Amino acid sequence: MIWGDESWNLGFFYDFFNDPLSSCWILENTNSAQPIVGYGLQSLLHNESSITNLALHPSQWGRGLGGLLLRHMIKHARLTCAVRMSLEVSTSNERALKLYFNHGFRISKLLPKYYGSSDGYSMILQL
Repeated sequence: MIWGDESWNLGFFYDFFNDPLSSCWILENTNSAQPIVGYGLQSLLHNESSITNLALHPSQWGRGLGGLLLRHMIKHARLTCAVRMSLEVSTSNERALKLYFNHGFRISKLLPKYYGSSDGYSMILQL
């Protein structure tokens, strides 16, 4: 189910799904041999909704599905009375950065060596 070299291990998902303040959103194509084409994970802590992961199968890139999923996550954050959303993203992930900027996220700080040898950004969206 996980694509690419940024895969999460099964233990992470087990812990995440057992947290009552966490949500998982799945994009599904029931006409496909591989029905799960994307997912988003978010959790709520106090008044902040954190995007833990947003992933699409590479075959689905460029079809607007990332934006669809992100807008759903933003709507959910508002419904849970979050006042902001946060996430971390690699500085080299241009596709994700464009998606987040287009939906109003702004860089709040640089995270040196956050992804091992590469840097990350912490990003915030005020709701």
